[in-house]
Amino acid sequence: MSLIVTLAVEDLDHSELFYRGVLELPVERFRPEGSHHDVLMISQGDATVLLRESAVLEAQHPAAFQHLDRQNHGVGLSLDFQVGHLNIIRTNLNRQEHPCLYELEDQEHGFSELWVYDPDNYLIILTQVTQPSA
Repeated sequence: MSLIVTLAVEDLDHSELFYRGVLELPVERFRPEGSHHDVLMISQGDATVLLRESAVLEAQHPAAFQHLDRQNHGVGLSLDFQVGHLNIIRTNLNRQEHPCLYELEDQEHGFSELWVYDPDNYLIILTQVTQPSA
């Protein structure tokens, strides 16, 4: 089974700079056939996250956006990406003065996490697998 999650973002360029430039995730920018608007795609394993501009999604699916202004984007949603270099990402976040919400290092179970909000307030959890303590 595969999973595709589509997220509405305000500014595709800003999101691309964050996900590619700051978080160093493998972001692919493309324009679907027959579309006039770009989409960002982040794939990991059998899961894919698509980032599309809110205005484009709302124009295509107005009924789905009728009540979105009642809540912040991503309420109750978190996206967990496995990465191999949390130190580099932490440095990038500090350079951009982008706040880190939470950091966890669990040596017993062999992982570290960094929790941040993206530019559209989606909760992003970055996990680096390390070796568990013996």
